Amino acid sequence: MSEVIQLPRRGKITVVFYEVSDPQGIAIWGGESPREALDWYRRSPTGSKIWVSQYEADEEDARLVLDLIEITPIVLATITDSIDRWSK
Repeated sequence: MSEVIQLPRRGKITVVFYEVSDPQGIAIWGGESPREALDWYRRSPTGSKIWVSQYEADEEDARLVLDLIEITPIVLATITDSIDRWSK
């Protein structure tokens, strides 16, 4: 029982994809890491936005299943709430 065996993946997996765009809407970063998305957003120009989408992928192909949704207001509200809680 001490040895873990990983079975090969079959079928489709879900991929959450984050994007950061500049104020003109041009993507400046994209990837699967929410942490990296926040880092890129923090370093991006004022007016930039954070987006999230979802893909279903198999070994050969990926298909968009959830179109881009802007999450900038949610992210900023969460950061503000966290700062407010820490300062109390």
